Amino acid sequence: MDLARLVNREPPQPWEHEKIPWAEPAFSQRMLREHLADSHDAASRRPEVVDRQVAWIHETVLREMPAQVLDLGCGPGLYTSRLARRGHTCLGLDISPASVDYANGRAGDGERYRLVDVRAADFGGPWDLVMMLFGEVNVFRPSDVAAILARAAAALAPGGAVLLEVSRAEAIQALGEAPATWSGVERGLFSDRPHLVLRDSAWHPDSTTSAVRYSIVDLAGAGVVEYGETQVAYAPAHLDALLEEAGLVRRTLETGAPAWARSADFEFVCAVPA
Repeated sequence: MDLARLVNREPPQPWEHEKIPWAEPAFSQRMLREHLADSHDAASRRPEVVDRQVAWIHETVLREMPAQVLDLGCGPGLYTSRLARRGHTCLGLDISPASVDYANGRAGDGERYRLVDVRAADFGGPWDLVMMLFGEVNVFRPSDVAAILARAAAALAPGGAVLLEVSRAEAIQALGEAPATWSGVERGLFSDRPHLVLRDSAWHPDSTTSAVRYSIVDLAGAGVVEYGETQVAYAPAHLDALLEEAGLVRRTLETGAPAWARSADFEFVCAVPA
């Protein structure tokens, strides 16, 4: 990358980088390290929060009945492994080879994992629950979300449901409006070598997206590499329209997710066939 571009960089645009490269083996290995760290919530939530969310899914969404569960974007199986221990049969799909290898290497009864891009995967079924958690739905283009929801709906068993944990629109906007930052890192998500991380972001109200660009400067002189991601902020009406397009409608749960099972930046949306 030309250093002049780094000095004179423009605000990041939506989808200028399709996604962070989850599928690259080295990147996925570094991401797995972040998933398994229990000191932050950047990649996965701390174990005690995952425990509480799984308890809520088991008790409120699945009504404590043994279920067939499909987890889209399962990472290293933090949710599916816990649900399997509660008597559910789970399949996790993820594009990260390190995470899928980790999950399969530790899988017990009632859980299995496949390396696949959920945008192109055959969901199989029938499933009592198809879930996509931790704001994963926000990182895909709306057209991809519509296709994923349609295939999820088609894969449901009678009485089945789709559970989405969606990043709140105001949290996505705040992400895009955050000021530029830089930091020096000895070893991190983007490299195992000492490097600088320059983070730029921009909020685009016309498309209700926040675009983030990470410029990684290798301190040993290997150059600069760019990564980026875009997240979509969904107003309730926009999300409901996507659900309706897939033949789904929101289901009001007997009890919403309690404070200990959710975050101020996320909300749970449960949907069933219309």
